[in-house]
Amino acid sequence: MMGKLFAKLGWTGMIAGAAVLVYAQRRAEKTGRDMGAVLANLPGELKQTQAELQQEVKEAVEVGRKAATEREAEFDRELAGANSGISPMSDFLV
Repeated sequence: MMGKLFAKLGWTGMIAGAAVLVYAQRRAEKTGRDMGAVLANLPGELKQTQAELQQEVKEAVEVGRKAATEREAEFDRELAGANSGISPMSDFLV
């Protein structure tokens, strides 16, 4: 029983270690720094990565909102067209 537990812990440790090395390698390539420097400052690197991801998500959400607003305006223009054959929802509900 204990042998299985230690084996699972060993595999978990190896997987986690591999994940850290892959992260450090990619971060080093992205920033142009040495992998050792990235590993030495791992908590700071993780915080910076988190901040970068949050900024990218904010930008993506804003782009999505803008695209949705533009598409909605385009759709409204199409509905307002003289021979569109489509009735706006508000007219349908009246």
